[in-house]
Amino acid sequence: MLSFYDWMDAIRYRWKLVALAMGVVVLLGIFYVAAMPRVYTATSSLLLDTGAPDPVSDEGGGRQQDTRAVIATQADLVRSPHVSGNAAVLSGIAKDPRYIAEWREATGGKQSYADWLRDRMSGALEVEPGRDTNVLLIKANAGDPQEAARIANGFARASVESQYRLRTEPAKAYATWLENRLKSARNNVVQTGNQLSGFVKATGIANDGDLSAEGNQMANVATQLATAEARAAAARQSSFEGAQARGDAEKSETVQRLRGQVAERNGKLAELQAVFGPDYPDVQRTRAEVSTLQAQLNAAVSNANSTFTSARAAETNAERAAAAASESRLRSLAAEQRSRMLGMGTNLAQYSRLKNEFQAAQTTYNDLNQRLTKMRLQSAVPLTEVQVLDTASPPLVPSSPNVGLTFALSLLLGALLGSAAAIWLELRDPRVRSRIGLERRLGAPVIGTIALPLRQRAIAGGRNDDGPLLLEGRAA
Repeated sequence: MLSFYDWMDAIRYRWKLVALAMGVVVLLGIFYVAAMPRVYTATSSLLLDTGAPDPVSDEGGGRQQDTRAVIATQADLVRSPHVSGNAAVLSGIAKDPRYIAEWREATGGKQSYADWLRDRMSGALEVEPGRDTNVLLIKANAGDPQEAARIANGFARASVESQYRLRTEPAKAYATWLENRLKSARNNVVQTGNQLSGFVKATGIANDGDLSAEGNQMANVATQLATAEARAAAARQSSFEGAQARGDAEKSETVQRLRGQVAERNGKLAELQAVFGPDYPDVQRTRAEVSTLQAQLNAAVSNANSTFTSARAAETNAERAAAAASESRLRSLAAEQRSRMLGMGTNLAQYSRLKNEFQAAQTTYNDLNQRLTKMRLQSAVPLTEVQVLDTASPPLVPSSPNVGLTFALSLLLGALLGSAAAIWLELRDPRVRSRIGLERRLGAPVIGTIALPLRQRAIAGGRNDDGPLLLEGRAA
């Protein structure tokens, strides 16, 4: 049985066959490279920044998302028919006469040009996520390097634009819906505000329905009413006596003057009587004067007493009437205030309901206005998670067929075929070509070799490992 070393000796002996096989396969590879159409691959890249801060967000923080999920989603988005059609438009291929001619030749006009072009663009696309990075590679294959670069850059631009549209178009639609809602909310605020102000004007409720002022006023009126009632009661119970009138009469100037004159004449009368006796003319004249003055004093006291009595009675009656009028007026004010407070307490629940409705409508309007502002910003800010990192340039060498790889595979395949042919021939006609091979066959060491002349060496062929030529012979 032949061993691995025998096979290597056979291949080495038949190296020309191996070289011939390699040459034939390499020649076939050259024909293949020459016959195959050239395919150029242009590459553009997208950067997916999932941690960039969102200026529209209230928090302003980064949009933390699963990077792998985002990259996979973006890769599917790039492969979508919508992006393919948009890439054809942005790259200018949609209006290329050559593509239009190919479409007519391929479909005869039976398939729509947009569908055929999307399929053609998708067939030229390769999307590869970067390893352990946020970079997405977009590769485009075409027979022309300029065309490959156009397709790759078209897909990159279409991906960014599609991402922007996916972000802004829902915001625009939501903003339109919010505008309609905002108009309704504004009308609701105006309506509830008018109802609240009309109710306040009709009922007089102020200070958000606070009744403390009305209560203070009610307490003040009650205090004044109590004072008036006490005054009226005192006026009704008061009575005017004659002693008071006589006391006032005694205090009058006329009475005081006459009483002084009477006292003076009585003193003089007493002196005259003590000196001249009661029958003396001066005494009698003085007594007559005293009688006259006494009569005038009595008349003056009587008149003053009557005058003061009438005045005091009139004053008392007036005080009673004023106290009664004040009590009646304050009683009316207290009843009116009490009725007013009862009415305001009844309307306070209605006022609270209308106020709550107005505040709720105003809160809804403010919330809708804030959300509308945010949606308008989101639809206007050109912010996307995807950015073009590198644009594709026309490649200098084709990606298919790969000349170096084709030649390497041709050499390897030729070597394998030549070696297989040499081994097959050796299996059909095994030979012993070296001392080592002979020892392996016989299982005994070789103790000597016969050196042939140079010409006989060439005829016999075969060189042993030690230098001297060993005669070739068939294995037994």
